[in-house]
Amino acid sequence: MKKALIVLDVQDDFLRNTLDYIAPLCQQYLDEHGGEYDAIVLTRWIYDEMPDEETLLVSHPKAVVVKKSTYSAYTEDTRKVLADKQIEEVHITGVDTEGAVLATMFSMLDAGFQVKILERLVTSYHGRNWEAMTIARHILGAENVLNIGGGNVYV
Repeated sequence: MKKALIVLDVQDDFLRNTLDYIAPLCQQYLDEHGGEYDAIVLTRWIYDEMPDEETLLVSHPKAVVVKKSTYSAYTEDTRKVLADKQIEEVHITGVDTEGAVLATMFSMLDAGFQVKILERLVTSYHGRNWEAMTIARHILGAENVLNIGGGNVYV
């Protein structure tokens, strides 16, 4: 089964202070496991006042950057990447658990993808990780909310 990794909105203008840890964790996961994916999509939330400002904090040589202004990452550009690579399974990481992560999860499910969330690689602005992951476990099944990724942020 071909699989893709979607990393949601890990960008400088979103993180600051309490969420800064997620960028090095996601980058470490990309460095160590990026080669296991048939496609990698990095999303970047764009603002009308600064549509071309580059603020992403993660990268990978085979990643495609998709700009978005909606909670869900399932945009026309993402649809094209997934279709071109014949993706069947999608792994979701990034920011914001109760917003973009759940919206992307529901969009991907509705589109027929097998969806998994890498729980240690998602975070919430409002401290709602636990609630969002409870919803994800209910919808996806506990076996599809994976306790992988993470590790030491600073050595």
